[in-house]
Amino acid sequence: MALKLLINSLFKGGAEKQFAALAALLPHDAMLLLEREVSQETGASKPVFLSPHGPSTPSVFKTACIPAYARRLAALAGPGDTVLSFMERANLVNILAARKSGHRAVICERTRPSGEFSGLRGVLMRPLIKRFYPSADMIVANSQGVKRDLADRFSVPAEKIKVIPNGCDTGDIARKASQPLDAAYAAVFKRPVVITSGRLTAAKGQWHLLRFFRKVKDSDRDAALVLLGEGGLKNYLAGLSRELGFKTFSGAGAPPPDADVYFPGFQDNPYRFISKARLFVFTSLWEGFPNSLVEAMAAGAAVLSADCLSGPREILSPETPIHFRALKAEPAPYGILMPVLSGLRRKASTPLEPAEENWAGMVSA
Repeated sequence: MALKLLINSLFKGGAEKQFAALAALLPHDAMLLLEREVSQETGASKPVFLSPHGPSTPSVFKTACIPAYARRLAALAGPGDTVLSFMERANLVNILAARKSGHRAVICERTRPSGEFSGLRGVLMRPLIKRFYPSADMIVANSQGVKRDLADRFSVPAEKIKVIPNGCDTGDIARKASQPLDAAYAAVFKRPVVITSGRLTAAKGQWHLLRFFRKVKDSDRDAALVLLGEGGLKNYLAGLSRELGFKTFSGAGAPPPDADVYFPGFQDNPYRFISKARLFVFTSLWEGFPNSLVEAMAAGAAVLSADCLSGPREILSPETPIHFRALKAEPAPYGILMPVLSGLRRKASTPLEPAEENWAGMVSA
């Protein structure tokens, strides 16, 4: 009897970070990756790769390879073993392999599939999730909202789903938050800084933050915006920032003290930035359980978050029903919940949406 851990890759994302943290705590005999990408610390574990695929391999092709991955996993697991998997492709591989090997398949869902999968990805993944997830021996969701999404929209038996929120090492975050910034960024943070952290992707809605920050600057010319993280929308967001008339710094190296918007990229220690900002702003359009929001709170930041499905309400206002949605600024025990933004990528010249106006007013307050 052995525990094996399985994930798509160890890219520097929230799910991957949780996987690596869990791997450091759970005794296991194998860490298995579908792809050859390792950007997280793996400690004493040496990853075993189930394919030669990597970041440049098209996602559609990797989805088509799920049966091949499953055959390789089935050769490594057997009756009495438990395979714990993270992320959808790895979860499907785990379930399919268990049919052949007889191992116990425990899958972890880290986001709301109905929000995550749209377009071609949705056409491919939604039917697969609905068909195969109910066959797992156990499904671990990281929020009540994710559990509800799986049960209501993907026909997963609710009794099979266990909710275990993501972990957060508050002591480690507090220690890292107290560390000083380099001199150049220390000069930037003498100004009133609005900050956000997370992958620069469609789910995070950071273009809304850039748009309404224009109005924030109108009321406080000294304000600065810092967006920590990397992702496929970085060039789009930096371009939008310049179109909005912001002096924009993007990349490594010493930043100018007088820019309006900063893109420092991925930071090994984002908490030393977050702890020194005036406000942490979280504009996500959908989530599962937002690690960056919890970590910002642990770093001591005041937080303003979209009341998106799912996670922020469970974190900031845990005593309220999860189906409630903020229609205006809603003060909560641990932060402020805000209306979810539209997700429309409007031009820099397009007037602010009413919700963007609302956000701008709260950030400026």
